Amino acid sequence: MWSFYEVPIPVLFVTTVVLIFASSEAAYHFAQKADETERSDAGTLSAAALGLLALLLAFSFSIALGKYDSRREAVLDEALAIGSTANYAMALPSRERAPILALLRTYVQVRIALGVPYSPEKLQRDTTASVGLQSLLWQRATALGVAEPRSLPVAEFRESLNNLNNVHERRLTTLRVRVPVPVIVMLIATAMVAMAFVGFQYGLGKKYLLAGRAVMALTLAALIILIVDLDRPTRGLITVSVQPLVDASNGIPR
Repeated sequence: MWSFYEVPIPVLFVTTVVLIFASSEAAYHFAQKADETERSDAGTLSAAALGLLALLLAFSFSIALGKYDSRREAVLDEALAIGSTANYAMALPSRERAPILALLRTYVQVRIALGVPYSPEKLQRDTTASVGLQSLLWQRATALGVAEPRSLPVAEFRESLNNLNNVHERRLTTLRVRVPVPVIVMLIATAMVAMAFVGFQYGLGKKYLLAGRAVMALTLAALIILIVDLDRPTRGLITVSVQPLVDASNGIPR
């Protein structure tokens, strides 16, 4: 199913620039037929629209940056949880230690490549693989609990597995929850309205200023695309580093 977040960044950027600049250009030419007495009103409306746009940009950027930080923290938390689970596994009976560590190594490789390269189908496959590996780990942990019900290392290992499951779901949630599409659409629409008032004001003053309005349209579009890019953690210019998981993988004994 098509999704707004599947549109390539270059396509979205060019489309946004064209929409914003076209609204300014159309308003400029419309102003040629407008009454000269509307100049003061146009200036007031232009300032109000630009102020509203600045507020929306700041609000949306704050949301996107917060979600980016949450994704980065989720990766770190998962790396710490995997490392702790591996450490507790080292205290288990030798007959179970090797297969459990092998499962953990496979698990962390799946988590490193979670949804990369970007594809909803790839994310679903990786999620299914993660859940399957968790199930295998729990089967071994349950068997150990039955065999050694009073073992402290076994109890600690099972507790670490429970934490691993929780972190797994938290990271998936951070990947799935994004800035709502209506917010991005409203940003673009507000930028179009603001630039339309700017173009109208320049039209009343008989000042074309093509370069200035083009630069402003490019800047506004770049800011909007930056917000969208922050919300695409597995692709684009700004991605969430999985280096903590790579470090956790290297730290699992072989």
